Amino acid sequence: MTTFALVPGACLGGAAWSRVAALLRAGGHDVHALTLTGLGERAHLATPETNLDTHITDVIATLAAHDLTDVVLVGHSYAGAVVGGVADRAPERLSRVIYLDALVPQDGVSLFDAGGPEYRAAMEAAANGGRRIPFMTDEQLDAYYGRHDLTPAQRAWIRAHDAGHPIGTFEQAIAIGAPKVPRRYLNCTRCPSPAPAWDDVAELDAGHWPMFTAPEALAAALTA
Repeated sequence: MTTFALVPGACLGGAAWSRVAALLRAGGHDVHALTLTGLGERAHLATPETNLDTHITDVIATLAAHDLTDVVLVGHSYAGAVVGGVADRAPERLSRVIYLDALVPQDGVSLFDAGGPEYRAAMEAAANGGRRIPFMTDEQLDAYYGRHDLTPAQRAWIRAHDAGHPIGTFEQAIAIGAPKVPRRYLNCTRCPSPAPAWDDVAELDAGHWPMFTAPEALAAALTA
């Protein structure tokens, strides 16, 4: 049996993992699908100060509260920055970190810095002067994420559960050292973004949100 902690990407709560979590549990694994502050059922807890440190602390606190060790920590998309911070600050609780088509944090760099000025301008425009970034429009999905494979019903589900992503998580630069825990990059090949040049890279024939579009294949990849 493996203990998994699943961290969703921007705008999503732990419910996004429901199909994958059910498959992993059916295989005898212990699964914790996390919801970060300001998202999902914890949307009401966001403040203007919610930032990347808040989300890293969310995960570390969950691991400690459940006394979890030897954990496979999975971060999707935005949550790559979160799980990277957790691995840096609480490596003793982890056996491996899996970056699922995820951002890879860089020391002293914010996600806005990494994305560049055009990316920052687009996200701030979407926030429209507020402190939350809404999930993308259909046009943005098609433009930025290639063959994402999200159906109209799946897009509707995401938007119905989206309260907007706290913008402070993109503004804060992370402090992170060299990797302390084995890590794997799981690259969704239908998404145009390239995988990092790591020794441990696996591929998944899926779009950027495989927890919705390819849950069986994702569950198999996580347990491989």
